[in-house]
Amino acid sequence: MDAAHTRLCLLLHSLPSLDNGQLRLLLSHYGSVSALYEAGDTGPPPGISAAAWHDIGLARRRGKHPQALGDVDRQLDALLGVDGHVLALGEPGYPGLLATIHDPPPLLYLRGQPEVLRQPQLAIVGSRKASPAGLRYARFLAAAAADAGLAVTSGLALGIDGAAHEGALQAGGGSVAVMATGVDAIYPRRHRQLALQLQQQGCLVSEFPPLTPPLPRHFPARNRIISGLSLGVLVVEAALPSGSLITAGTALEQGREVFAVPWFPEHRGGHGCLRLLRDGAVMVESAQDILAELGSLHRLQGELELASPAPAALSPEQHQLLDMVGFERVTVQELVHCSGRPVAEVLAALSALEAAGHVSRRGGAYLRC
Repeated sequence: MDAAHTRLCLLLHSLPSLDNGQLRLLLSHYGSVSALYEAGDTGPPPGISAAAWHDIGLARRRGKHPQALGDVDRQLDALLGVDGHVLALGEPGYPGLLATIHDPPPLLYLRGQPEVLRQPQLAIVGSRKASPAGLRYARFLAAAAADAGLAVTSGLALGIDGAAHEGALQAGGGSVAVMATGVDAIYPRRHRQLALQLQQQGCLVSEFPPLTPPLPRHFPARNRIISGLSLGVLVVEAALPSGSLITAGTALEQGREVFAVPWFPEHRGGHGCLRLLRDGAVMVESAQDILAELGSLHRLQGELELASPAPAALSPEQHQLLDMVGFERVTVQELVHCSGRPVAEVLAALSALEAAGHVSRRGGAYLRC
């Protein structure tokens, strides 16, 4: 691990006026963390606030910020202590599929085997208070997915998440745990041994810097990364409401496939799966049901991993507009109003995004591809 590069990443993450959206724009504009620091004080690029640009200049001159959100040196020691790494959006090694979501983490911390992130992944999620049948089925499906060459991604939580990781590892496959804490500490503590196995056959990843505690708001936020890394999301067992349904929702927003195991109506822990099936999820009785649906998406991931991550090829203006285009139709007038840019600039950026395959035009409105 390049300690100097890692410290620069941690320093960026500590700046009080630099949020994730602005950091994504900066990485898109400069292409790398080192290029950002070497740019000098030439004035902020479009979309970057004066306060954030001032914070960057201060950190560049002093090597720290007086109002830093975290102790960068302690964070660096913690990450080095677990042989951790950090991947920046747009730089080599960053997962190509994750880079295509609406709000990819600008910095991704990891512990373990980085190459597993480049494998095709299936997310398997479900209830923390799963039934014995649900736990058995999660292990069975995870093992079958691993045998087929898929890495299994989940959230390291008790219940279905842990069973899915175990099933993949026991089958000799890879597995990715997306954490709501820093990768230096394991949560829940009961999964310390499982985390050690994951480091050998997979990895632990987080968008949060080291020494970050398990705050409640971090758990919903990490769900978009679980689905963003994956070709599809399988919900094995889930009640109503549940965090697993949030993950399924983000998967749909990201254009991923959603799978669900059918349960009989009297099984309260399966009501979430029945809701998903009613709303169009693919019913899963065996791993073949999953593999049959993932073929075209698997080919797409191969193309993405061979190419440079999409956000690095966009200008800040194009990236700003792409962030505003989702999977529901949005008009040019709405984009002009939200971006504050002239119509001509918006149309030019949309034409470039359409030519690059990032958006498509439908009846005078635009959709994300």
